[in-house]
Amino acid sequence: MESRHARTRNGDFCPVRATLALVGQRWVPRILYELLDGKRRFNDLAATVGGCNSRTLRDRLKTLEEIGLVERHVVATMPPWVEYDLTSRGHELAAAMLPLAEWGREHMKSDMLVAVEG
Repeated sequence: MESRHARTRNGDFCPVRATLALVGQRWVPRILYELLDGKRRFNDLAATVGGCNSRTLRDRLKTLEEIGLVERHVVATMPPWVEYDLTSRGHELAAAMLPLAEWGREHMKSDMLVAVEG
């Protein structure tokens, strides 16, 4: 998942920029958070992520799978269904995001979101 956002002005790869480009994508942090509790079916994930259309959710899950953060499991039942789960790398990234969540609990208030989102 290397993009122009992962490069410095002189063209060097920057892991901080690359990570922020990934977790800065809409829905990615929410997907990672929802998968922390274990395997989830696509429809369950769609319901708990909330507000994300199916195509976008599929695209984000595919990206996360391609970079090794999420595993996709097809369950051979009738009808078959799909589950998603975090890989060990996915758990590492989610754990790295926990201090941000703690900072938010300590410093962000709901009225601040208007300025952030606006």
